[in-house]
Amino acid sequence: MPSNQEARAKKPPTVTFVQILIYLAAMFNVFNGVYSFGSAEMVKKIICIVMVVFGFAALYVASRLNTPDTSRRSAAIVLSGILILLRIVEFAVWHNIGFLLGVILPIIVIWRLNNSEAKAWFR
Repeated sequence: MPSNQEARAKKPPTVTFVQILIYLAAMFNVFNGVYSFGSAEMVKKIICIVMVVFGFAALYVASRLNTPDTSRRSAAIVLSGILILLRIVEFAVWHNIGFLLGVILPIIVIWRLNNSEAKAWFR
């Protein structure tokens, strides 16, 4: 098994790009959750808390993509799906068109992680 530095040295640019996108999506999620927390309704507050929690989970998942492991790729794909679902719920509750950026980033993440280069590295 290669060391962490050896794995990083061989990491394809696609994986680095995916990490950056997940970091951006996570920061966007946390910011939106904190910004929207001032809502008066309890349902909206719960959604905000869930957005912040999954934003921090996305930061953790992105940081773990440095090492090639199939479970880490799968975790990033599942988390991206959850972030997309949260954005759809956010749009349904707030009727805010700003959800598009929050949906586009995880879609690109899923698309790039299904790339043959990324699949080969995570094996």
